[in-house]
Amino acid sequence: MTTFLAYASDFQVYPDRGEAFDYLSRLLGGLRRVEFTLRVDDPSVNQGQMTSDFDKAMERAILADGAKPFDLKLPSHVPQEYDFAFTYSGRTVAVEIEKTNREKILRDMLKCHMYLQSGADFAIIGLPKNYPHAHGVWNLFEFGTDRFRECNTYGFGTPDKLGRILLLGFTQYAAISSQPLSRTTREMIRRKADAGEAGP
Repeated sequence: MTTFLAYASDFQVYPDRGEAFDYLSRLLGGLRRVEFTLRVDDPSVNQGQMTSDFDKAMERAILADGAKPFDLKLPSHVPQEYDFAFTYSGRTVAVEIEKTNREKILRDMLKCHMYLQSGADFAIIGLPKNYPHAHGVWNLFEFGTDRFRECNTYGFGTPDKLGRILLLGFTQYAAISSQPLSRTTREMIRRKADAGEAGP
């Protein structure tokens, strides 16, 4: 497994109107560069899947901008766990970070409905715009916005709940090159790691 420094920037929210946007855009608009550690499995393990501690780094960045940590109590019949939660100006926000799997985004939206039903005022789903994998690069944020629009169009979720969910997109960069993560940068990072040049 190869470990190296990365950072997220170019943050973007969707939808850019509505209750969640009105409440959270000022806080999220302050995000600039969030540094985190990225791990790339050996190619023989999960086709070299990439994992990271971005959720922890994102929590630190949001708390540094004035939010406060919060422990959202979920009922025992709700088995899902959010990545982190915070309060901001008296309102509670639950956060899900989907780092790698676009097929789980609809499930994340359902989980956000559970958090809202359990007392959260708002929910955020963080989605990378560039997740490199064995077959190319996925734009999970674009995929998520498509699913969000379809939820609104076809009534998959109530307008009240959907209006309190915000998608947060971000571009991932390799810190050693300042290049967006791609299959090419991942191979470059692996080569540098093999040469002893990359690390946390």
